[in-house]
Amino acid sequence: MAHLLGAHALRVEYPTRVVLEDVTLGVDEGDRIGVLGRNGEGKSTLLGLLAGRLEPDAGRVTWRGGVRIGVLDQSDTLPDEQSVGHAIVGERAAHEWAGDPAVRDVIAGLVPDLPWEERVRDLSGGQRRRVALAALLVHEWDVLALDEPTNHLDLEGIGWLARHLAQRWPRGAGALLVVSHDRWFLDEVVTSTWEVHDRTVEPFTGGYAAYVLARVERDRKAALAESKRQNLMRKELAWLRRGAPARTAKPRFRIEAANQLIADVPPPRDRVELSRLATARLGKDVVDLYGAGVAYGEREVLRDVEWRIAPGERTAILGPNGAGKSTLLGLIAGTVEPSSGKVTRGKTVRIGVLDQQSRELTGLGGERVRDVLAQARTSYLVDGKELTPAQLLERLGFAHAHLSARVGELSGGQRRRLQLLLVLLAEPNVLLLDEPNTQEPYVVRTPPFYRSEGRSWGACRTRAARRVARPRHPDRSAGKAGVR
Repeated sequence: MAHLLGAHALRVEYPTRVVLEDVTLGVDEGDRIGVLGRNGEGKSTLLGLLAGRLEPDAGRVTWRGGVRIGVLDQSDTLPDEQSVGHAIVGERAAHEWAGDPAVRDVIAGLVPDLPWEERVRDLSGGQRRRVALAALLVHEWDVLALDEPTNHLDLEGIGWLARHLAQRWPRGAGALLVVSHDRWFLDEVVTSTWEVHDRTVEPFTGGYAAYVLARVERDRKAALAESKRQNLMRKELAWLRRGAPARTAKPRFRIEAANQLIADVPPPRDRVELSRLATARLGKDVVDLYGAGVAYGEREVLRDVEWRIAPGERTAILGPNGAGKSTLLGLIAGTVEPSSGKVTRGKTVRIGVLDQQSRELTGLGGERVRDVLAQARTSYLVDGKELTPAQLLERLGFAHAHLSARVGELSGGQRRRLQLLLVLLAEPNVLLLDEPNTQEPYVVRTPPFYRSEGRSWGACRTRAARRVARPRHPDRSAGKAGVR
């Protein structure tokens, strides 16, 4: 297989931390690579380095002469005033792109019903994502680097994209790098996996299911090594505490070894998830929609919506891209005015909205995280305990060093978590979540069937293979709002 690009001894350092350290890897023709890792570990940074968009602080990236690399960012960069047709095919004449079967296939798969003259600003989040994907895929590329391509896509769009990527190049040609937390999508399109963690990149063979098995095996070995270290530490401490029967002093090397073991013990932590930040009283009247409808020009999005939201209600909103899910949430929140009917809200209602556009972080790119949190209150009462915003942020998976980072330096997933925290700190009693799981990773934990007693690891691994070999597709469309 021909070499396409490679990286040698890459190092990337931000003002508050080192993201990548001494990373060496390569991409060959025929590679289909999924990039996994927790938010903020450096997945998008790695793609930016390999695509030539970012410069490393140390090391180098090399590309084969003439290699063409196409990149899809986490959030689309389409101009709002541009039309759908111009965003996809640009200035190409209709007979040029219409005569290309590959271009026609992309347009038919992603934007079959979108008006060609529609402005990008009038599209929903899912429709904008489809246009951005179409604008990329209508061109020929040797390497595709896709950063969260399934964000905001409905099930139909995710299925089409998986089929397209599996058939885009002949076997052994082209290369794919994709950052995604969609387990089904990864198993459909990738043949190897890179895990970005602890400033390094660890390769695994196979898709997501094979990666899970390898991770469980790695964690098992790490747990075994840690158990041996703990046992050795207990023995050394016990020896240090009791007097040496035949000596007046203990050997220096034994004392140094014990101190080294003790120094390696991490500080105790009690990780608890965020819970019950809403303290404002919610009365019997929440939000009522009476025959509500919304139209944009001549296009009617919602018509005659009757909905009385009750206290304690938990509702998921489903539908294909462009059906009006975000518009419905806007009606409830009051950010969208009904074209017909009316919407009433209770006097005690305090609405918090987690939107797709991260409006809470607009204009805060140069602010430090701790300063953003300081603009709210200095302490919060959660489950009877007084916590600072920094402690709440840590419960959302941020390290202490992130408090000194600027908002613009955070990864997409970290910005999403910070946005969620800012919404919760306002203590709403009605919470609207528009795609809350976008850019959030699937946490890999040891399966319960592995932890059961009296069962060998070989038997557990066989059961694990049967359990995760073909994970079911998560219902991504169900990410639309639970209403509280």
